Amino acid sequence: MKKKRPFALWESDKYYKIAHLGSLDMNHPGMVVLKGLARRANRILDLGCGEGTRLSFLAKDKYAVGIDASKKAISLAKKRYKDFEFIKADVESLPFSDGWFDLIYSAYVLEHLENPDRVINEAIRVLKAGGRLFFVAPNFGAPNRASPPSRGSRIGKLLKDFVLDFRPASANRLDWQKISSLDDEGNYIPDSDTKVEPYLGSLLRYLKSKGLKVEYFSSCWSEELPEAKMLQRVIRVPGEVGIYPFNLWGPHLLAVFRKI
Repeated sequence: MKKKRPFALWESDKYYKIAHLGSLDMNHPGMVVLKGLARRANRILDLGCGEGTRLSFLAKDKYAVGIDASKKAISLAKKRYKDFEFIKADVESLPFSDGWFDLIYSAYVLEHLENPDRVINEAIRVLKAGGRLFFVAPNFGAPNRASPPSRGSRIGKLLKDFVLDFRPASANRLDWQKISSLDDEGNYIPDSDTKVEPYLGSLLRYLKSKGLKVEYFSSCWSEELPEAKMLQRVIRVPGEVGIYPFNLWGPHLLAVFRKI
């Protein structure tokens, strides 16, 4: 049987059934924050909208647009949620004028991007002054974590990245580790389609270098899995009380930025 590459999965019905179920969970700390932001926004853009479920919950009476590179995703979104605009487009080159939206969000998309810095820069361009930019994603790039496709020494990664948190690389680059997605023979394994490993610490530095103000951030230690390994449970203690850099090492990155 020929193995099915991740880009093919992004055009499959099965993939978007899983995505739909994930979008129904609005109790995650990130979704709670995002709902509050959406209530105060007038023009909302969903970067990587998938089949549109999350946008339909957040923007019931707002001008809202969903962007996705998948033809399948946009087709499903248009059929299910006719009150919103859905556009198949390259998120590295958004088809909007400068300063058009007052809320732009990306939920569990950063890890799938080939060039996340380009996408973030485009989001900043089409965000109006005073508008909010919201991100939530797996925090795979944290020193104590890795994505399913990641290879190499975990101890080596921990030691090297721990040092970088105190001697950070240039804030003008994200420098997220690029990953080769896993083959899965058509059976979607969660996060097997990871392309880069996002990290909260470098995201905060990068957006600050672009002149945005950090309004809120969390690495969501409350979302750590009950069966987490001993190392994670030990690191969680200083992380939850806000001790740097362990406060940046939780399972998910969550951040809100304001364009000044």
